Amino acid sequence: MEDNKDESPSPADENPGGIKNIPIKEQNKSYAGMKIVGINILILAIYAVLCSIDSGGGDIIFDAFLILIHVVVCIIMAIVKRSWMWLLSALLVLVIGFSTCVSFGSLGNMH
Repeated sequence: MEDNKDESPSPADENPGGIKNIPIKEQNKSYAGMKIVGINILILAIYAVLCSIDSGGGDIIFDAFLILIHVVVCIIMAIVKRSWMWLLSALLVLVIGFSTCVSFGSLGNMH
């Protein structure tokens, strides 16, 4: 009876748990890319919080200036490193930073 056993493994045997068979080198590259994005978002959060602690009128302008510099540095790094993760970081910093500036500006005018 064991002679009739199917020799080709089933897809469930090749892929336990439904995890794709991606080489470890590519997985580490993906994690490194997400690490770049995470660090840039963390840096944005740190200086946004520092600018909002004592929010006067000029802190929003200073925060916007820091966001502009951060976005430009991310774009330059994307060109130099030829990495899409740096471009994604620039886009996220721009979107999150702009919304942060708008929210700080609208909350700052409330009395």
